[in-house]
Amino acid sequence: MPLTAITESQRRRALALLFMVALFNYGDRNMMGVLVPAIKADLQLSDTQLGFITGIAFTLFYALMGIPIARLADTVSRRGVVAVAMAIWSAMTVTCGLAQNFTQMAVSRLLVGIGEAGATPPSHAIIADLFPKAKRGLALSVFALGSPIGVIIAYILGAWITQTYGWRTTLFAFGIPGIIAALVVYRFLPEPERGHSDRLDGSEAPPPAKMGEALRLLISKPAFRHNAIASGLFAFLWFALLSWAPSFYTRTHAMPLTEVGAWLSLALGVSQFMGTAIGGVCGDRLARNDVRWYAWFCSLVMVLSAPFYVAVFLWPTPLGSLLALFLPVMLSVMQSGPQHWITQAVAGGRMRATATALYLLITNLIAGLGAQTVGILSDQLRPAYGENSLGVALLGVALVASMWSALHFFLAARTLQNDISKI
Repeated sequence: MPLTAITESQRRRALALLFMVALFNYGDRNMMGVLVPAIKADLQLSDTQLGFITGIAFTLFYALMGIPIARLADTVSRRGVVAVAMAIWSAMTVTCGLAQNFTQMAVSRLLVGIGEAGATPPSHAIIADLFPKAKRGLALSVFALGSPIGVIIAYILGAWITQTYGWRTTLFAFGIPGIIAALVVYRFLPEPERGHSDRLDGSEAPPPAKMGEALRLLISKPAFRHNAIASGLFAFLWFALLSWAPSFYTRTHAMPLTEVGAWLSLALGVSQFMGTAIGGVCGDRLARNDVRWYAWFCSLVMVLSAPFYVAVFLWPTPLGSLLALFLPVMLSVMQSGPQHWITQAVAGGRMRATATALYLLITNLIAGLGAQTVGILSDQLRPAYGENSLGVALLGVALVASMWSALHFFLAARTLQNDISKI
């Protein structure tokens, strides 16, 4: 059966809509970091409790629900899965604004995680079926740009609304528009044929792989395993930074929340935007003649980023620390597009969404411990370091996670050529 032609207009529209999905996804997810000081004061929570809310409460069910939701997306409408998931997590963000204690907030964040589990796997699958391999890394990087833009909006707008109207209003202001956006996605997002970009010769679409077959095949590939672990270790650090950086600057450097939000939107948001865009272009160019460069590039940027964290968390002035933070964030996030390319290339057309979900299961089970680990370390180190305990905890996590991640990216390169799927 001949393939249905996909126009450039459809590709652009789909990428724009999925970028919007990512924008709401990462905005709702990451604004909790800037709300932590206000929530801590209002609900009287410890750093360990806050680490649970910003980390495990979200990521555990986000990770566990990813595979069954992705399996659904591999067999039914991926557009429908994305739209329904977006409506659910937006509604649960509103519910977070109604929480009166630790338990209610933790349960609400858990439900946000379940909703957001339905965003990335089907989105990656749609992008991979719309864009040929030569352009796929850049397209995935454009989708990933929803994360830095979401951080910028969450930190600037979230800090201002929280300072002016309170943290509950901030959650309402982010959640309600997301419900409306979900309707737009359901109405206008294109649904490409499965495996379209990998069968331009007009061959039949490969049937979706059975769940057991898909999981066994993916786990059997060392490149997939090492890429997922490496990405999880980066996400371990990234969740810790997004959850605790605002508190670090309000505690250690006594900065006002609105000022912290504005500066961190640059140090975490703009730098992430630049790094993601640069990484997508560099990864595609370096790997033109050797696909192993996708993994080698990821390893290199993680190694280069590590030393800068010493300046970030030990610099005596807030301005110097914030300027230093820009560099390791920009460098480390350059791996975003290339590592997603690896996941999709290894999976092939039969199990794209399932591969992303398994990848996210592994990465988020690791990542969810990042904020929690920093919270526990901060409480344990407080007798020795006082208000500086949070910075010491963040520094230790940053150095270990960066170098460990680099090692696994390097190991992924060893078998990447052989592990790439032909179907």
